[in-house]
Amino acid sequence: ASMLIMAGIIARMPAILLEMIGKARHNDSISPDSIVIILAIYLASVVAVVFMTQAQRRIPLQHAKHIRGRRMMTGGRNFLPLKVNTSGVMPVIFASSLLVVPQILGQITGLGWMRDLFQRGWFFYSLFYIITIYFFSYFWTYLFMRPDEISLQLKEAGSFVPGIRPGENTAQYLNGILSRITLCGASFLCLIALLPDLISSALKLDRYLVAFLGGTGILIVVGVGLDIIQKVESYLLMHHYGGFLGGNSAVRGRR
Repeated sequence: ASMLIMAGIIARMPAILLEMIGKARHNDSISPDSIVIILAIYLASVVAVVFMTQAQRRIPLQHAKHIRGRRMMTGGRNFLPLKVNTSGVMPVIFASSLLVVPQILGQITGLGWMRDLFQRGWFFYSLFYIITIYFFSYFWTYLFMRPDEISLQLKEAGSFVPGIRPGENTAQYLNGILSRITLCGASFLCLIALLPDLISSALKLDRYLVAFLGGTGILIVVGVGLDIIQKVESYLLMHHYGGFLGGNSAVRGRR
């Protein structure tokens, strides 16, 4: 399903690009310089989304020593990775869905001021958009990443953060880090979500011509693309070591 959505988004890009080129040839509200600027911003947006999607805050962990049989196993070190953008594209989707509600209520009740107040590009629209993205970013992150549960699991596994006491102190430490990185991730989502409106206002263009620069489209395309690349790499790795793991080639050679 994600690949179908990504394919649908990518399929619309060539038509939009051809339309911009056609308008530039006829000097119709767009110039060749604007097209170059839009393409440069799109490439920069893709790089930024990839960077923020892969960004992690690694918390060092120390494992306690334990005894297995007659041997004492020394505690090792590794990291607890916390993604900067844990919520992904979901806050933008939820916020966009909520922004449709005032317009529907305005049409049903006949309150034109409510529909006009939440028109795309207006101050209240952008303000409500930003607030809901921040809210759903924290809601979605803490729904799946609870510091108290992580702290309890680390304590039961005999792991701890160096310099932090296990239990409640570890939960408070993780909560502080998680709240800060979620703030960075939510701020980035707000910037990406409002980027098409900012570019269309700055270059005096119709929003549908620059809609692919931000919002849910670019987040879905980059997220699904990264997921496909990771799955292909894992498949190639397993395929490369298939004979070593299964031993079928060695058996066939002896036969």
